[in-house]
Amino acid sequence: MMLSYKFRLYPNKSVEEKLEESLEIARWLYNRLLKEISKARKEGRKITQKDTQALIVRLKEEENPALKKVYSKALQMVNYQLCYGAM
Repeated sequence: MMLSYKFRLYPNKSVEEKLEESLEIARWLYNRLLKEISKARKEGRKITQKDTQALIVRLKEEENPALKKVYSKALQMVNYQLCYGAM
């Protein structure tokens, strides 16, 4: 079981911009991983959470270096939510 907490934030402008940038990068990653999972299913391949986790490392280096701006655990949570969120 995963616990979640809700907090009210009042960030200044620079912090707000950084949060928005991080959310945009997380959104991009979610959609990119979802695309890869859908492609694998269409091809009849089984793709695991470990496979998508390894893909994040490749994406950081090859496709979207902006992923390096976001804390790695946040990116791992995007992957976790994608793989187990529908359960």
